[in-house]
Amino acid sequence: MIVFLFITSLIEIYGKILKTEHHTNQWLYNIYLVFEASFSSLMFSVLLGKYIKSKPLVLSGFALFVLLYINDVHRHGFSVFNDLTETVMSVIFVIYCFYYYYLLLKDEQHIDIKSSASFWWVAGALFFYFGSTVANLFFTFLKDVKIAGHNVTYFIFMALSILLYGCWSYSFICRKWSKTTLES
Repeated sequence: MIVFLFITSLIEIYGKILKTEHHTNQWLYNIYLVFEASFSSLMFSVLLGKYIKSKPLVLSGFALFVLLYINDVHRHGFSVFNDLTETVMSVIFVIYCFYYYYLLLKDEQHIDIKSSASFWWVAGALFFYFGSTVANLFFTFLKDVKIAGHNVTYFIFMALSILLYGCWSYSFICRKWSKTTLES
């Protein structure tokens, strides 16, 4: 998780630098998409694996991602963002989130969600991937709406990122609390 967040931070910083210098940064985010899909698929495999044999499900979703990624790169190269691949990946992750919550509801064991690291990690992923899917689907309409000199999508994605990393931070705190409790 720490390696993924470090890579994400580097990509975001370098992406801003490229954009500021009026270069395209689409190729950078196309590369990052592979890291994001790999990391999130691995996390969902572990989280769903508590309830089901998750590898066939997650590997199928990842195989679909790879096929779409190859298709997008073949169609328009690396200079155009793979938006179809990203949208399908996000929909797959939203489905995984809902499936996780369904399995959590069916589980007979009581789970205190306010201290469940898994619950909060999935909550962050659900907010981010659902929200970004909706924003991407309506991007053509939203791109022309300006607030304080920025597209409204800038603020939407900023809010979604804050929700994602806020939930993930709380997930880390919950994990630390559970480790501290187990060690005492």
